[in-house]
Amino acid sequence: MLSRLSEQKMHVIKVVLAVGWLLLILTLFYDPLSFYLTDPNNLHSPFRIDPNRYLDPSQCVKLQGICQPENPYGMGARIFWSIIIPAGLLTIFVFGHEVWRRICPLSFFSQIPRALGIQRKQKITSANGKTRYQLFSVDKNSWLGKNHLYLQFGLFFLGINIRILFVNSDRLALGIFFILTILAAISVGYLFAGKSWCQYFCPMAPVQVVFTGTRGLLDSQSHLGQKLGVTQSMCREFDKSTGKEKSACVACQNPCIDIDSERAYWEQIERPDRRLLYYGYLGLVFGFFFYYFLYAGNWDYLYSGIWSHEEGQISKVFGAGFYIFNQAIPIPKIIAAPLTLATFGFGTYILGGISENIYRQYLQKKGKKLTNDQILHQIFTVFTVIAWNVFWIFISRPAPLERLLTGFTVLVSGLWFAQTFWRTSEQYEREGLANKLRRQLEKLGIDMSKFVQRGTDELKPDEVYILAKVLPEVTRDQRDKVYRGVLIEALEDGIISATEENLLKELRKELEIDIDQHYSMLASLGIEDPTLFNPDKQFNLEKRLRLDAYRNNLEFLIFDLVDSGVPISEALERKKSRIDSLKQEYRISEEEEELIAAEILGEAGSLFNNAQQLLESLRDIHSQVTHLEDLPNDPQSSVYQLLRNILLDREKIVIHKLMSIIEVLGDRPMVAQIVREIDLLTPTCFRQVLDQKRNERLWSDRFNDNVISWLAQPHDDEISATKTLPEDITASLISVLERFLHEDIEPLVQALSLEALRKLDEEKAQRAAAEIRQKGIDATSILAETAEAIANNSSDRKILTTLEKTLYLFETRFFHHININTLIEIARYCEEKSFMQGEVLCRAGDVSNELLIIIDGQVDVIMQQEDGSNKVVNRCSHGETIGELGVLTQTNRSATVIAESGKASVLTLSDRNLDYLLKRNPLLSSTLLSIVSSRLQRILGQVQ
Repeated sequence: MLSRLSEQKMHVIKVVLAVGWLLLILTLFYDPLSFYLTDPNNLHSPFRIDPNRYLDPSQCVKLQGICQPENPYGMGARIFWSIIIPAGLLTIFVFGHEVWRRICPLSFFSQIPRALGIQRKQKITSANGKTRYQLFSVDKNSWLGKNHLYLQFGLFFLGINIRILFVNSDRLALGIFFILTILAAISVGYLFAGKSWCQYFCPMAPVQVVFTGTRGLLDSQSHLGQKLGVTQSMCREFDKSTGKEKSACVACQNPCIDIDSERAYWEQIERPDRRLLYYGYLGLVFGFFFYYFLYAGNWDYLYSGIWSHEEGQISKVFGAGFYIFNQAIPIPKIIAAPLTLATFGFGTYILGGISENIYRQYLQKKGKKLTNDQILHQIFTVFTVIAWNVFWIFISRPAPLERLLTGFTVLVSGLWFAQTFWRTSEQYEREGLANKLRRQLEKLGIDMSKFVQRGTDELKPDEVYILAKVLPEVTRDQRDKVYRGVLIEALEDGIISATEENLLKELRKELEIDIDQHYSMLASLGIEDPTLFNPDKQFNLEKRLRLDAYRNNLEFLIFDLVDSGVPISEALERKKSRIDSLKQEYRISEEEEELIAAEILGEAGSLFNNAQQLLESLRDIHSQVTHLEDLPNDPQSSVYQLLRNILLDREKIVIHKLMSIIEVLGDRPMVAQIVREIDLLTPTCFRQVLDQKRNERLWSDRFNDNVISWLAQPHDDEISATKTLPEDITASLISVLERFLHEDIEPLVQALSLEALRKLDEEKAQRAAAEIRQKGIDATSILAETAEAIANNSSDRKILTTLEKTLYLFETRFFHHININTLIEIARYCEEKSFMQGEVLCRAGDVSNELLIIIDGQVDVIMQQEDGSNKVVNRCSHGETIGELGVLTQTNRSATVIAESGKASVLTLSDRNLDYLLKRNPLLSSTLLSIVSSRLQRILGQVQ
């Protein structure tokens, strides 16, 4: 809710609170005003001590059976314990971590070393001998990184014991305690980068984690906002150059609650320390308040608030720690207090484990299935609500105003419970994916107001999915672009979880994208950006924000000078010290520095390396194309042609990517090398790409004159026309096909390779098909269908597979130039029919309700002559189509078609299915229109 409040305003609030806290600490050492306000003789003060009560044995507050004297006292301790602490907890519970973490005074104090530039640095020596300095950070795999929550919970336990034993009422001890805590926060800020105090040491962090849960009552939801630029709750700063906020994240923790609190919650919910935290915290709350009763022997001691100004608190730590049934128990208070808290904490921890088992048994009995994280989440939520209400019930005295406050907090907890209890990780990921989909839909530029009465940002996740499916103006290409964009964002966020994979599957269904297209997109993305699939190169949210923060600061330093005409080299030299400071602060490695410099300056470093990788990929693809041209006995077979077409499309993708790099590099010397190698490898594809437009301009028009001249230069090098073929051509071809099967991730390529392998070595093909079936591939995939057919001995089959139908369609002149994915879609709607000799396939005068594709045998096309006799005007065989003009023009049949051979087999495509395919695929419509137009022109030419 308040995450969008500017950092400038929040900084003012933070400073005011920090100064206020320091003033409160000052009053603990010197406070003449409170003593006056609490003086019994000050009849006008609402805080005065009532002598009639503390002098009356029947009304006085007793501690272990003895009436406690009350004298004028400083109110600093009581203000802190009774007002500031409850107000802080209410802020966390209602507004969430995103407000508290941005205004917390201790967080402010921990950043003083950063503001002064005096943080500890470590010396890093790289493999090439270069030395750099960077700030220390907590390694997530270190003891502290793995066990920080245990440490913070232990410090919290220690803190409440210190409160009970030493600082509840002793103002001097409390002031010293606060000063030491502030110094500890500053020290951690000096020792470690980022907000390490908040993340790894702060004793209040466990309380914040418990009362935040998935999110506070009015907390924002990071995964539903725009693509992350600044963090959810803190680690941001104001950029004076742009007037906007920018990230200051240094990735000090992963996953980080400040970036996306709910993501951090679900990723860590099954960790053992979470059980201790949620279950043990409830016990500490109970134990804390019950100890007042066990120590004093009554509840008046707690509710009167006398504990906040009890005289001689420290002197009593070795006195009796329990007073039960009017009898002092000779256990020192210094032992009794931690013993009570530990007992209650351990008891509720055990209770939590028992609750899990009971709940699981209940669910099993009722036949309900919940995931383990959902079970834990619901029990954690119940324990949190109980802890919250216990706290407010115990701190509220039986006064009307305080009871009203208690009622409000109960209402707040009820609303939070209703918001939180049924929340699931699957719901979170579904919303996140829907938000990615929403962003992609907005990029289409379609006026959504015509279909929904509110903005897309107000739609619920399910409504976004439905909107993506029913938008009539969205073409097939646009649906592919939408899904591709969602896929890229999901991959950029890290490894796709099982839940996200299921959600992507559902999204594919809504967008009518099959599994083969999904893998085809993955294959092309892997070619365009290999880092998407490289675990060592993938950036998590924390790392991405850290690099973005460094990049933004570096851009500001460089480009304000470059814009004024200063050369880049000079600009870098002028700001060297500041750049070094930024690299230390954001812990920028040499690899990261090179990557970011290449992005900003367009230098050859990373870009040229990327170009080399793309060229290597281009060589590999071209080699595969060459093998498929040279090794088969029948290279023009449809299965090999389709494989080559797919590989040639991949070549064009790689060349497009290389063109982008050439454009950035300008006329640097390495560009000539890149151009020359592309042209030598695949000149035809290269020229085709050069003649294509990018953003309404030809590639050749985007390059400078030097690059154009390089493109125009003839190359002396010639690739030898003499090709040496291997001795065992068949074995080599099988090896190539098996490589496709095992290494290519696109199901269509694998299916085509499996079909080609079947024709060469059926036994090997069946073994490969059996292995594919064992992997549990989606049954709707063209690869799964092909593998199933081959594994079950395809020679006995009577039903054609989708791949076989696709190959037959490709072999026709009518469908030959249709995109392969569109061909597969058409094939799914085709039906196979067989006719014996003399059977009629269609009659003259009948409605043209289906298109016929001859796949086996021969058929005669018979037309009635003027004298009433029938004449065979054409004999059609494999690869020819009949009735396409009639179906498209909605006219009746002009001829009768009869099976001539012993058996004729055809594929039929109904007019209804063809019409449906044309409506949802504009590219198919334009392609068929062009084909039909050419055919009509040819027919008219023959008539003339």
